[in-house]
Amino acid sequence: MPAPLSGLVPVTLEHDGHTLRGWQLGTGPVTGAAPVLLVHGFGSTDTGGQQLFVQTARALADRGATVRSYSRLGHGTSDGDFADITIGDEVDQVTRMIRRLADDAHAPVHVVAHSLGAVESAMAAARVPELVATLTLWSPAGVVVDDIAEHDAIQGQPLAPAREQGWFDFGGMALGMAFIEEVTAGLDVYAAIDAYTGPAEVLHGTADAIVPLEYGQRYADRLPGATFTAVDGADHGWSSVPFRRLLLDHLTRFVGVSPAA
Repeated sequence: MPAPLSGLVPVTLEHDGHTLRGWQLGTGPVTGAAPVLLVHGFGSTDTGGQQLFVQTARALADRGATVRSYSRLGHGTSDGDFADITIGDEVDQVTRMIRRLADDAHAPVHVVAHSLGAVESAMAAARVPELVATLTLWSPAGVVVDDIAEHDAIQGQPLAPAREQGWFDFGGMALGMAFIEEVTAGLDVYAAIDAYTGPAEVLHGTADAIVPLEYGQRYADRLPGATFTAVDGADHGWSSVPFRRLLLDHLTRFVGVSPAA
């Protein structure tokens, strides 16, 4: 049976006058494992796509770990507007999440991140490597930078209409031009990520139609302590029960939590 969420508690974090909202499962003290921070993808929330992070938290908490997840500004129930997000500011937010959890736990943090959150988490880990116990990247979406800079598009949708109307329609959420302008100004999401030299694991599906497999390999190549696993047939959202089980099996072994009782 999955671990109950009865131990779920709300958490908040202040960032530049705005409040990030999220939750924590497990109260510690953690035996044999540092706390885990979950970092969601572009346009997602603290629960992850199709409850990916809920499933992850249950698996880890059932093994004694404390898990925390926030929605970034403009996502979920956190303050802010999706129209105002930028990668740079989100990296600042993730760095603040790591600092807060490490401070609360008096221990380094296992960072587990998906898609654009994985891109931002690699950048944040490089800022505070001493606070990161391990780094797990699922389907890191560095492609968004190349799509904007080289193809003038996001996930196949052209940016010309966005320039005319001042916003990009991302599945019903208006993404402001600041996000696009930051990338076209020359944002390098790989710069200095090798400052994080600790253990890292990158997993990427061969059937990912949003982020090609080569981007996962690129992160593994640039992170000195990384290993890379290509998962045959997996899509960007890891949208099957067997793929989710594989992810969580890798994760629980990698972060060193004990088997469930």
